[in-house]
Amino acid sequence: MDATMPGSGKTILTSCIGLLVGQRVLTWTDSEDELRKSITTVLADQVGAVVWDNLVEGTVINSAGLARLITERTWTDRRLGSNTAATFTNDRIWLATGNNLRVGGDMASRSVWVRLDPDCPHPEARSGFSIPNLDTWILDPDNQATVLHHLLVLVVDWCRHGAPISTAVPQMRQFTRWAQYLGGFLEHHGVPSFLGNIADSADLDDDANEWAQFLHAWHGIFGSRHVTARDLRVHAEPEPGLPDPWAGIFPTTPTGRPITVKSLGRRLTGQIGRWRGNIVLRSATDTHTNARTYWVQLAEAGDTDDHFKPGESLAAADPSQPTV
Repeated sequence: MDATMPGSGKTILTSCIGLLVGQRVLTWTDSEDELRKSITTVLADQVGAVVWDNLVEGTVINSAGLARLITERTWTDRRLGSNTAATFTNDRIWLATGNNLRVGGDMASRSVWVRLDPDCPHPEARSGFSIPNLDTWILDPDNQATVLHHLLVLVVDWCRHGAPISTAVPQMRQFTRWAQYLGGFLEHHGVPSFLGNIADSADLDDDANEWAQFLHAWHGIFGSRHVTARDLRVHAEPEPGLPDPWAGIFPTTPTGRPITVKSLGRRLTGQIGRWRGNIVLRSATDTHTNARTYWVQLAEAGDTDDHFKPGESLAAADPSQPTV
């Protein structure tokens, strides 16, 4: 649940889900170990929704543990304070809220992005809602029962019409079948274009964008010539007085220095064959030196329909309306 600024209604939106099925609100952490512990702890609770609320503005959600959690039916981890492992059924909805959030790694293709843009300077002062003060209205158990009743009526009506699915939703890896059913449910009730903002969601992937920029800079410097990690690292040290040919996008250490040849080689190996928009990294082993060489390849003209360039918007939407 992402928004352009505070007061847009992200927390209220998640509460309307969580208060129907029970929710736990957690504090986001960039520590993989602490995140893993919080996931294990909350899975032992009888709640249907888990919310990481109010992440710091601009946070990049990039967690190997969270990516694993989202795709697995069960979660196994060591019980806190013991050496025994516990396995939990992963039957929750996992939500995060924040302003101008980003994702990294594999999270972009495993997330549904809900974008709120009130397009006004003081969204907290808006009025004229069908249900004023929704954040307190939903706390009333009678109102929660009313919402749940109407939701179940919609589900029953959809089922009585054969539970039609949507074939218009984009592919979503192992979640495609789920997306087809949810898209069909929404279309049946007059809400089309589920996942219609998938192109915009892809543009949120900082990891993909950074690699695309790096590979395009690489192609601009070396073309399709084969080079080693050492060649790249040497070129990352411009001569005194000359401009940086990489324009500041060469991978660096936390102190701002270009990473070592060994570290660069590891990162490049993990990117071989992975398309980043319309560009991909290739590799081979030099039979004379036994050294691994790399080069970048641009997609042929006409083959880029399914790819995107960093920063390029492929879908226009009404900024005043939430998109899902």
